[in-house]
Amino acid sequence: MSTNPPDEAMIDEAAQWMALLQSGHASAQEHHAFRRWREGDPRRAEVINMMGSGVSALGNDDLRRMPRESLLHTLNAPSGRRRFLRNTLALVGFVSCASLVTRLSDTWLPSDGLRTGTGERLNLTLEDGSALSLDARSKVITHFDARQRLLALLDGKLLVDVVKDPLRPFIVETEHGRMRALGTRFQVQQGDGQTQITMLHSQVEITTRSGAVQVINAGQKATFNAQGILKLEAASGGEAAWTQGLLEVRDRSLGEVVDALRDYRRGIIRISPEAASLRLSGIFPLDDSQRALQLLAQSLPVQVDYHSPYWVSIERR
Repeated sequence: MSTNPPDEAMIDEAAQWMALLQSGHASAQEHHAFRRWREGDPRRAEVINMMGSGVSALGNDDLRRMPRESLLHTLNAPSGRRRFLRNTLALVGFVSCASLVTRLSDTWLPSDGLRTGTGERLNLTLEDGSALSLDARSKVITHFDARQRLLALLDGKLLVDVVKDPLRPFIVETEHGRMRALGTRFQVQQGDGQTQITMLHSQVEITTRSGAVQVINAGQKATFNAQGILKLEAASGGEAAWTQGLLEVRDRSLGEVVDALRDYRRGIIRISPEAASLRLSGIFPLDDSQRALQLLAQSLPVQVDYHSPYWVSIERR
């Protein structure tokens, strides 16, 4: 057994592999890709073996009745992976999956909630006249009353252009803290363990869960968690390009770029650590992920392999 425990990304990948294999939809190429993945790290075999001990609880018949595209689309959703993890890992006492099950928590939303799916953006006018844009795979709850206007961002990314109302502050909340608009236009993204806000016009006041306060101005970008501000820097200027269907990157890692593309592509994109560490700049089409992957292969020393229309791997050459 390996000395280092499997991390959450590895557990997540293994859950997707197992669900695909148990469904009976995996092609010969995908079986080959799975063997290569499993043999690449002894910890992967450990996770797969532990999953296999409890896989009978998954309900294979249900998976086999699902059309292939529906299954792979489901695996992209947190609820799909959560269900698999609960029905396999939890049964065999794989305690470290608990945080992952929580992180991939259910996609239930109340009636005042909004969500977007893979490759979907949403633009709408809120009841106070403010303009809201939601990026792909995002979830937000709106709560407007006589005292405040609140957006609770549960996952993903939003951009809001706030209409001024001196009687009701406009607040965006994530699990890490609150952002109160002192001006008009800003973008918020909630990721694993942190929130990032980019100020496009005027000012926002950040208050973290622990009570740390920071005001950021137009042209600034702040990253924070529940304890405090992690980073305050100048914005690159291309953060809001997604609202136009573009991904604009300036000296970012390929891993970050692929993370953004995952929200716009059904199926799974697997990238090796060596390829993920490469850095690049450029503009890529979000609404044509196939073209974006081609551009990445032309820009960097990487090989993009298509094991199926829904399974892509990227390796450094």
